[in-house]
Amino acid sequence: MNPFVSYIAQHPAIMADHHPLSEEEQDELFEALNDPKLPDDCMTAEMADGFLTGCALSPHAVDMSDWLEEVFGQVSMPNCGSPEATDRLLSLVLRRWRDIQHAFTPDVAERVLNQGTEPMFGPLIGHVDPEEVVHPVQLDHEDRRVGEWLGRDWAVGFFSAIQGDETWKHLLEDPAHWPMVAPVLVFFLGHEVEQPEYNLDDDPEALTRMVQALYRISAYWRSYHQAMTAGQRAR
Repeated sequence: MNPFVSYIAQHPAIMADHHPLSEEEQDELFEALNDPKLPDDCMTAEMADGFLTGCALSPHAVDMSDWLEEVFGQVSMPNCGSPEATDRLLSLVLRRWRDIQHAFTPDVAERVLNQGTEPMFGPLIGHVDPEEVVHPVQLDHEDRRVGEWLGRDWAVGFFSAIQGDETWKHLLEDPAHWPMVAPVLVFFLGHEVEQPEYNLDDDPEALTRMVQALYRISAYWRSYHQAMTAGQRAR
């Protein structure tokens, strides 16, 4: 049995809490995943949140044990100092996973985008140390911005989740659908490739556009899956 599955089987209370994370619990999760005592390969809270969002939006189901291994950077739960702290961290991560999945279900997305009756999905993005922000913007040899910027690690986590799935190429490499992903890529690169004068740091609407893009991506994959299923039935 997978070590994560085994751990959860031995600690059933971890799966018992299905309440959405409160703002205080989101802060708790942020601090817990950013604890320097965790393994070096463990994702930061911001990166993990982007990664989980990418997994949740994926056209293919991602096994819990697989994404837990990526988040924690090892094949089993890390030592958090005490059994209680370890249980608490895993519980918070699993609840965040459910929150993300719930945010992109069709009914919820409809209420968010078309009715405005549901809170929009909020990525867990931390503050940026002003001293780490390089101005004017400088690019490295891969045309990625040097230094830090708001949402950088979140976008890195998101693209880490999708880069291993070949099906995403259908979306990423199609010029007709590329604009759907562009608002997320801006946070990955830290700048707008086709608009050198654009300054991400001074755009208060950039994050909203990124989240709206996530909803469109989710709807696209849902339609794509339905079309593929219909095609298979017609054969």
